[in-house]
Amino acid sequence: MKQADAYSIPVADRVLAALLLIVAAPVLLGRLLRQFVGGRPSFENKMFHSGLYSTMSLNVYRDDSSLKAPLLFAVVRGKVALVGARLISLEEQSDAADMPFAEAHFAAAPGVFSLFELRRQTALDFLREEECNIEFLENRSFKNRLNIVVRSLLNSALYGSAQPAKDLAKFSVLGVRIDNWSMKQSLRVISETVQKKHRKTVFFANAHTLNLSYENASFRNLLNSVDVLLPDGSGIEVACRRQGIRRKGNVNGTDMLPLLCAQLAECGQSVFLLGGEEGIASIAATNLKKVTPDLTVAGTRNGFFNHHNCQDVIDQINAARPDVLLVGMGQPLQEQWVAEHRDLLDVPVVIAVGGLFDFFAEKVSRAPVWLRELGMEWVWRLKEEPGRMWKRYIIGNPLFLLRIRRSPG
Repeated sequence: MKQADAYSIPVADRVLAALLLIVAAPVLLGRLLRQFVGGRPSFENKMFHSGLYSTMSLNVYRDDSSLKAPLLFAVVRGKVALVGARLISLEEQSDAADMPFAEAHFAAAPGVFSLFELRRQTALDFLREEECNIEFLENRSFKNRLNIVVRSLLNSALYGSAQPAKDLAKFSVLGVRIDNWSMKQSLRVISETVQKKHRKTVFFANAHTLNLSYENASFRNLLNSVDVLLPDGSGIEVACRRQGIRRKGNVNGTDMLPLLCAQLAECGQSVFLLGGEEGIASIAATNLKKVTPDLTVAGTRNGFFNHHNCQDVIDQINAARPDVLLVGMGQPLQEQWVAEHRDLLDVPVVIAVGGLFDFFAEKVSRAPVWLRELGMEWVWRLKEEPGRMWKRYIIGNPLFLLRIRRSPG
């Protein structure tokens, strides 16, 4: 083994870790007492990469090594940083040099907390780890490091679960079965469906969706019959952590659409935007093309038409021959319309996207990343559209939390 990579751990990190250890002392002592009484070890040594060509042994919880408290001792001793690159175990990656962007990863000392893990806590898996590392390297000030620690701890308090996380292909919330997919997997399936000229219908499930389905059995049955139902938003994250399920991604339409457009442009495929007020879909399409100039927009149309007598709309879509149709009419109307007319739509992939066009037409602004990191984008939506959104969030969010507390799944 080559000589360990040398990192200088800031004194501020050691001091802050010591303060956090004082706060965590009751929990750590409780674990030690349980170990003494029960005779089963609560801690174990686990091997991690300390650099590109070096390893180190760190003390972690035996039942859940993702919990941070024992690692604070390593910060005080100067073995790891409080905030840095994500700690990678040998179990996860046997040879660090084989990692993509390995040198960039270890440009910063491995840390108990990292910017990438902060964002992954709320399942923002579409963010590339190397980009998060570069962003952190560009600003390693004490203020920024402290912000990452505070936000990480706040996320753990908001979404933490004492249960070991389970990896499941599907999970159920309030009687609705949701596909546990990441953003990458979702985009891959869409691409494969288009390329093979198969047919799939894709819906999103968030807290509002599940509140509607809880009160409407036919809508719940519709959601359970769709080809793909993707996990969207912090409410789903809360439900997953309550059940001890590891959600693989926060797959929401606002984050997906730019990635989908880039994918479609690269493959020479097209998209049709259906929904919104007059002109909104067209403006959204124009803005999307500014970001992805090679994107082919097969057509746009507003969502104000007779939803039961709409053969002209279906003919317009089919004549345009899009590879992907985005339907933005709001829930549950859009899902009901798609289900009623799916057999008539000659489109490989149809995706119901809610008010997505409003974002890309810049009618409504997107929450800043730091608020999304906390899984609280709904606060921004409420600020932007209080008259329309107050009932969904002020009443709907607490109601959803109450319902998942009372429900096994």
